[in-house]
Amino acid sequence: MSRYSRLNQSARGHNPADLNRMPTNYPGYAGSEDIPLKTNATGNWSQMDSEQENYASKNSIPQRPTWKSFSRAETGKSKPSLFTASSPWEHKLNEKHVQGVLPTSDTVRYFDRGRQTRRVFLECLLMWFGTFFICAALAGTMYGFSKIETGITRFQKYGYNALVTGLSILLGLAFAAQFKQYAEMMRWRFLASEYRSLQDFELVLGCDSYRNTLSIMFGGNSKGTWYPSKSQVLACTWFLIFVVFNVCAALLGLTYSIDVSETATAFTPGLLSVTDLKTIGRLDKFGGEGGIPLPDSMAEVNLWGEVGLNFAGGIYQREGSTDWIYSFYDQSTNSQNKKLRASTREVTSSAECVEYTVTFGGYGDFNLAADDTANRNHLRYIDPSGEEQEIVVENVAIGSTTWIGNQTSVEESSCGPRCAQFLALQSANNCTTELATDPDSRCSTDVNVENPRLWSCTNTVGQVSNVNSSLEGFDNPEALLLPDLQAQVIAGGVGWSGVSITDLQQGVIFRGKSIMNAPGNTTAEYIAELVEQFSVGILSAWDGSGDRQNLTGAYSPGPAQIVNVKWMYASLILIGIPAVQFLMLLGVVWFSGKAIILEPSYMTAAHLLQPILNRVGEAGPLLSVDEMAEKLGDYKIAYGVRPDAADPGHSDTTFVRDLDVIEQSEGFGYIRGRMPEGRYD
Repeated sequence: MSRYSRLNQSARGHNPADLNRMPTNYPGYAGSEDIPLKTNATGNWSQMDSEQENYASKNSIPQRPTWKSFSRAETGKSKPSLFTASSPWEHKLNEKHVQGVLPTSDTVRYFDRGRQTRRVFLECLLMWFGTFFICAALAGTMYGFSKIETGITRFQKYGYNALVTGLSILLGLAFAAQFKQYAEMMRWRFLASEYRSLQDFELVLGCDSYRNTLSIMFGGNSKGTWYPSKSQVLACTWFLIFVVFNVCAALLGLTYSIDVSETATAFTPGLLSVTDLKTIGRLDKFGGEGGIPLPDSMAEVNLWGEVGLNFAGGIYQREGSTDWIYSFYDQSTNSQNKKLRASTREVTSSAECVEYTVTFGGYGDFNLAADDTANRNHLRYIDPSGEEQEIVVENVAIGSTTWIGNQTSVEESSCGPRCAQFLALQSANNCTTELATDPDSRCSTDVNVENPRLWSCTNTVGQVSNVNSSLEGFDNPEALLLPDLQAQVIAGGVGWSGVSITDLQQGVIFRGKSIMNAPGNTTAEYIAELVEQFSVGILSAWDGSGDRQNLTGAYSPGPAQIVNVKWMYASLILIGIPAVQFLMLLGVVWFSGKAIILEPSYMTAAHLLQPILNRVGEAGPLLSVDEMAEKLGDYKIAYGVRPDAADPGHSDTTFVRDLDVIEQSEGFGYIRGRMPEGRYD
């Protein structure tokens, strides 16, 4: 006789013919004694319970169980789920399940298949959201760092690797937790599917452990057969799916790479290659015995200016200012990877020009008689004091601009320590109105310069700014400065030819389409801007191709690293993992719904296996499962509903059924199938 046989004989058959009749004076009685209790149990439950208790105490009769004895507070509850208030293994007997028939014991529970299925779905779904959010976090991390196109810093690189590694580990843990949860839900269906030996029953009961899963794979075959059993196939499939999921998570590391950017630049403290302004025009070697003559240095500076006219990078004007500025670039000291850095160091050129009135010359000698050699190349003009001055300008051409440098302004600093003086002569192009209208004449495309024009200019080149700035961070900022002599030569660079017309003057002519050949309708302001552009162009050319020096600074340019993600493969993994896992979730919900799910606890398992333990006996607590099985002999069991001859059928949900481990030797035969809804004890 099973542990519930006495209960089945005395209390579980709640058919109307078998119910005890209530005395006519019992509270809740509705008429005839022949009406069974389950058709009379209506009305206010709390009021009925109170009346029944009072009657029972007065008449000394046993009190039947009342509804209030089945509250959660009094009966207790199983360990709560991680996420939900009610777990799938909580089979509480609710008021809607009573159906007029009160339970005969406070251990009676109700199996509601729909309720259990919903709870299994919600329990697994909430765990699945963990996998989903981890995959979303991985995708967000990879996307966010891949969008840093300027290059990631060293700490960002460490942070990215830490995040991806940590989230990948969490993803593996989420796999393990989800697969363990799936096994906890499905094992009861497996245990109810067939009779198993005690060892196999133990392995399936603990199939949420991968050690048990491997034991089933390698030791779960049927005796006398060479082919694997269904349990082995399922265990192998289950384990392989888990391995594939973890391999996919590991393969995620192959979908991205940290590469050197072809465009971005990283900045770290270290050596920088910066321009050496002291050596421009070899002016650092000017003076002294064996020194380079100043005119030679001036001519070299002028050539750097002409280079700068064609490659004038880093030159700009601030809004509202007529001054021109050059911003220096620093380079990496790595000869194989010359990365640039736009510094905050700048030099400003500021010029002023005044137009003079030409009284003689300026026509390229075309206005002189053939025999007038005395006035050839002579130019007379009125200075600001009103006096007429005369100079010799040999390098002239009609319609061209000749820049005449004043070497004295450099040697004597006549206009300031970083300033130079010079003249700009625009020779007349001898284009008349008649020639300007002739389409075959060059004058038809030129702006008419009927009369020569002359400007006197001064230009000042400032000191290098921001050399002490924290944005530069150089340990020797004095090495970045531009000395006064070099600044003066650069300021007058447009007029240095290296060949003196007289002891005081040099001249350079610009013809044709050169920007330094001013148009015929030019102004003094425009001439001043041309001077400024030429000066900062010298610095631009020198910074790009001149002498350099290595200094230690805070922002040394170097190759930047960026995150490149192969999104086709990454998205396949990050979307495929939760998608496949969700399909598995639906399969688990469907598969596990046919059997009653019990709490995954040792106490529940011990309670279920109590009949087996009773057969083993109290002695032998150190016996292994194999030793217990050997003691019991050829003993096979299955988890299921014990067949009962008094069971009116699956449609009766008030009959109390026995959920037990059933021995094959009891002779019940085939036991598989859906467990009926209703009461269990």
